[in-house]
Order: sequence, then C-alpha cells, then structure tokens
Amino acid sequence: MGRFQLNLHHMISFYCLAKEQSFSRAAERLGITQPAVTQHVRGLEIQFGIKLIILKKQRVYLTKAGEKLFAYAEELFNQAVLTENFLKNYHFNNLAIGIAGGLTFFLTNLIDHFKEIHPAIKVTIREGSSKSLVEELLNYQHDICFTGILAPYSSKLRSFQIDSDEQMVFVANPNNPLYATVPAKWEQLASHPLIIQSEGSAGREFVRYEFKKRGLKPSIGAEVSNIELAKELAKQNKGVALLFEPNVRREVDRGELKIIHVEDGEIKMGGFYVVTNREEQISPSVESFLATIKAYFNHNFHDLPADYKPEAWSR
Repeated sequence: MGRFQLNLHHMISFYCLAKEQSFSRAAERLGITQPAVTQHVRGLEIQFGIKLIILKKQRVYLTKAGEKLFAYAEELFNQAVLTENFLKNYHFNNLAIGIAGGLTFFLTNLIDHFKEIHPAIKVTIREGSSKSLVEELLNYQHDICFTGILAPYSSKLRSFQIDSDEQMVFVANPNNPLYATVPAKWEQLASHPLIIQSEGSAGREFVRYEFKKRGLKPSIGAEVSNIELAKELAKQNKGVALLFEPNVRREVDRGELKIIHVEDGEIKMGGFYVVTNREEQISPSVESFLATIKAYFNHNFHDLPADYKPEAWSR
C-alpha cells in the first residue's frame, strides 16, 4: 500500500454533517467553524471527484455516493471513538509491573491488597533480572518495577527505596559435605559449585561481592534465570545456592534443603528499589499503586532525590 491519501478529519466532518444535516450543528458537534466543515467535505469531493452532498433550503442531503460513503464514515467514526476512549482510559485501567525474581515473595501480599482495593485495574506482572527490568522500563514496557539493584543506572529513573533486613542464606541438599564443618568457611564455599542467578540480577551481585571482599573467586556451577530452578538444582545436589531466607523457608521446613551456616556469613539485603520512568507522566493507576506501596511499607519507604546515584558494587 502506498501513501495513505484519505484525510480522516475530512471523513469525520462528512459523517457529522450527514448525521446532523446542518453545517452549524455539525460544526458545533466537532468544535470547529462552519467554513472548516465546508472545506473538509468539499476537499473530499474534489480529491476523489465525487459529489457527496446537496444543499437545499439550508438542509443537507446526501447523494447516492454520499449515502454509500456514510456507512464507511459511520464505522470509521465509531472506531475513532473507541480508540480515543481506549487511549484516554488505558492508564486508568492497566498497570504493568516488573518484579526482580527474588523479590516476588515480599510483594505478593502487597499486590493482592492493591487488587482488592482497585478491582477495576488490570494488573500484569513480569519477572526478570533487575537489569533487564530497568532496561525494559526505560523502553516503556513497564509502568513500575521492583528491583534489587539500579543497573543500568539512568537519570531517567524516578527512584524510591524500601528498607529491608531480610537475610540471604546458603542452601544445599542435606547430604552436601559442607555440613560436616560448622560453621563452614568461605574458602570451602569457594571450592564448591555455586548456583547463581543470571547476569543483571541482584542475587548474582551479592554473591560476587561477598566473595570478592574476602579475596576469593567462587566456582560457578550453574547460572539460572529464576529462583525455582536454583532451588531445584540445589535439591539435586548440583551445588550451593544463595537465596533470600523467606524464599527457601518451605523447602527447609520439609527437609528438602538445609541452610549452611557460614563463618562471618550474615548477609542482609539492606533494601530494594521501586522505579518508574521519569520521562513518562505518572498515570493514575501508578499513583494509586505508589500510594498503596507507601502505606504498606510505611516508614521503610523513601523517596530518593532526583540526583541520587546508587553506590556501585565493588567488582
């Protein structure tokens, strides 16, 4: 198909004129002047060489061609109304949330609560690494994201922080030889295959940082894209995983996994981030969700300054 020649404004003006049978009423309905309506309809007639209307005693009548065109114009008008309503209401009725995989456990109750108080808003959730979620947010694929780290950092991010002291723990199959030494030493952990999350995740950065600050380089046994896979590999005795304690509590209680107590091994999350795209106007649904987050986390929720830059991980 070549260049689109039909002027949609002209078609809408023709529809309203045919519907109202009056230039003045059509102009009033469209919010434009009568000469503009005349120009639009006349433009259609000239462009396609077809007579569409006849004016008799200040009343508008349609020619046979005009009557046939009216059916298409009416369909076009109705679709335009539906399209405009969709665009106007989209941000009122939809909320796209991105959540870093390790944070899902902390946010389930929050999101369920939001759905209860805002049942008309359709909530969609995508899990991913912190890095991929931030990149997607900056490409307008999410309305709001929860991330463990702000990477890649961008001044286009509007950032909030939620304080948390949740602990991360090493877990493995109960038959893992690391349980022979209590507490286990970091040097022992470094010699065992580790199951870590994929590139761009907060969990991966935690692992690398904790080993590097002790002058050690871990042995990577597997890189996984989600927590469930990490737990499954640990159950199969394929390695040791570092995960948030609430995310493995059920498996530990069942005896499927066991926590490895490590010498000087207390690792706490410290907090996580809520981010939106500064270049996109905050929609009513995002405003409502932010208000719910603030009320839910109370004094642990902080608005970060516009010039805030996260502390870089030591690499």
